[in-house]
Amino acid sequence: MKRSPLKRKSKSPNAIVKDNIQEYVRLIVSIRDKGCVLRSVRGCGAICEVVDDKVVSATVIQADHLITRANSVTFADYRLIVCICRACHGWKHWHEKEYDSLVKTVLSKEVLDLWEKCELDRKAHKTYKVDFVMELLHLKQEYARLIKSSSY
Repeated sequence: MKRSPLKRKSKSPNAIVKDNIQEYVRLIVSIRDKGCVLRSVRGCGAICEVVDDKVVSATVIQADHLITRANSVTFADYRLIVCICRACHGWKHWHEKEYDSLVKTVLSKEVLDLWEKCELDRKAHKTYKVDFVMELLHLKQEYARLIKSSSY
């Protein structure tokens, strides 16, 4: 089996900012959710904690965007991103409808309403201008606030 070479990551300023946004989003949702949001539903048991201002977990923890990352307006909105373990994230790709219904059972009504509103905007092809540098600054501030108030 011949393998194709890996796609090279862009080094443009916008791509670097987006990479930083993804790192901060993962940290924020890991602290907020304290592990996989489906751990009680699917029994994966994936938890994480903050040690010396770093998120530590025995399993691989990922940030799952409830709305595709291609949608710029929700790209950095951590309210629409959940912490998920690698096993549950892989399971999602084969059982997306079941995954969405399970995730909806653990989210607040406010987040569910926001998710629905953003999906409607996305399907209506509404466009919004997003300043990713400002989004990154906001995420850094939110991360610092969470670390400071973290009660692990």
